[in-house]
Amino acid sequence: MNDYDLLGHELRKALSDPSNYNNNHVSGQRKNRATAAATGDLFDDWVNELDFHDMVSSKEAKKEYFLTADDLANVRYEPIGGGFGIGPPTKCYLHEHLVKTSVRKHGRAGVVKKLEARHKREEKKRMRKEQAEQARKRLKTITNTAADGAAAAATATTMKASASDTQEVKRLRGGLLNMAKQNMGFEMSGSPKSWKIGVAGISKATFAALMGRPTDVDLESFVKNGAYYKEQYDASKLFGASEAQLTKDFNRECVTQNIGSTVSVRYKPSTMELSIGGYAEMYATMSYRLYGSSDF
Repeated sequence: MNDYDLLGHELRKALSDPSNYNNNHVSGQRKNRATAAATGDLFDDWVNELDFHDMVSSKEAKKEYFLTADDLANVRYEPIGGGFGIGPPTKCYLHEHLVKTSVRKHGRAGVVKKLEARHKREEKKRMRKEQAEQARKRLKTITNTAADGAAAAATATTMKASASDTQEVKRLRGGLLNMAKQNMGFEMSGSPKSWKIGVAGISKATFAALMGRPTDVDLESFVKNGAYYKEQYDASKLFGASEAQLTKDFNRECVTQNIGSTVSVRYKPSTMELSIGGYAEMYATMSYRLYGSSDF
């Protein structure tokens, strides 16, 4: 019996066991991988991360099961969600089917190698996050200590000035917001499209200031992944704008879009390149905003 046949037998046995089913049928609630790694059996824990009947989106299917769009082409799926202004339905697959497809493609040994490699990456990422968090705490401690020292008045004034935006940073925030708005639009389905912008010539100090940590010019409090610093950040803070300023009117479509609450920021210090990406939501129809719902 090969790996695929053996796994099919194990899955059928597990599916016949009522204890493997819960009552809420919520997909995507994966078990703790740190615990999985501690047991030394990454494969079994990967198989049992979800209940076999749980549904998984196509995006997660590619990431978690090491599959491609071509691999998923012949896997049965369930369309979920979608609609006007939202986009097409999401293709969702059974965890059981994805596990079988992955093992059929890579073999059990191949899946184990990929799981081990992913575990190592996640451990390194966790360590980088811990180091960045410690650096943030040190920055906070230095700030608080300076304010309590003998030269508190002079030091507090200096640090307050350094923490506020320079005119250059203020102009940059406004320029980034204008660029983001220019890249907003619609998908063919009518839903708001994701947007992405890029700017060259951004120094470490400028990046730190944009991210609200102007004193961290060495970027010690940021998490670095490869050549990039990546972080999810509050859109209002990044653009220096209120929620109302994060909107764009589309007169022809008679709708207004709102930039999502968080944006993905990526910075490459070696080339001084900054890129920002985000999503948009339908904020309101323009007739609603102009006249108010109580007038009609």
